[in-house]
Amino acid sequence: MWQYAVCRTIAELKGYEWGINPSPTHDYFNGKSQMDFMEVDFGKNVEGITKEFHEGWLTIQHVDNVNVTVLDKRLYEIEDNTTMIGHNGAFGGIYQSEDYIIDRKNDIIEWYRIRDSYRDNYNKLLSDMGIILDDNLCVINFRGGEYNQLHNVILRREYWRDSISHMLEVNPDMKFLVVTDDINSSKAYMPFDIPTIHVDVGFDYYVVNQAKWLIISNSSFGWWAAWLNAGCNKIIAPKYWARHNVSCGYWATGDVYTRCFTYMDRDGVMSDYNKCKEEALKYYENIRLF
Repeated sequence: MWQYAVCRTIAELKGYEWGINPSPTHDYFNGKSQMDFMEVDFGKNVEGITKEFHEGWLTIQHVDNVNVTVLDKRLYEIEDNTTMIGHNGAFGGIYQSEDYIIDRKNDIIEWYRIRDSYRDNYNKLLSDMGIILDDNLCVINFRGGEYNQLHNVILRREYWRDSISHMLEVNPDMKFLVVTDDINSSKAYMPFDIPTIHVDVGFDYYVVNQAKWLIISNSSFGWWAAWLNAGCNKIIAPKYWARHNVSCGYWATGDVYTRCFTYMDRDGVMSDYNKCKEEALKYYENIRLF
């Protein structure tokens, strides 16, 4: 979704035709489009490409090696008939900076519009489950799966505890619902027994996208469902994103700090977008990353 949104945004800014390969890098759905529940226009057939744009990645060596990306202003000078890829030819770029796309947010909501037939089915499923996405329900999006093997990435139990505690301070009557790709793992990380569901990628996305209160994982799935949620009162996300567990000031995979999110650190302290960005840029200046 990041690559699609950034590619289309830049291409339309430059007046170029554009196209996105609809086949995912990893086939999680036995050949079925993982975005089938959305009305996505993939543009022109991808052909006639003569040039490559290599996204700039920087590496921070801390407890592990982390590739950090920030807004690459060279992208605004990209030539026509160019494919966007990663650093030094890595297959698939990252391009995870809100600054690329913030001015097109209303348009992007339409680009990723959920099909009416799916929306009707999801609402029926919610009704059948007795779930009402109202002001007294906070949805937690827990990312497990392959994250279980990434100990610096899968979020600490304390993150969920602190975030839930904050929501209860906002509303002592708050109830919670976990939406996850990994029910067994999520139960091990939650601070108390919370109702937990998983149907499929489209339904899970819809629930996160429609919730009034959110606590999300450091996953692009959660990021997009939350960012495109037009009616959410508060979104809590992990500070330092993919290195919440270990970071001493850097963000992985870069400047993914987001204007409509509030960030929880390892001490249970909340920070807004401006504070996160200011601290990150100062950290990068101090270590002379750029």
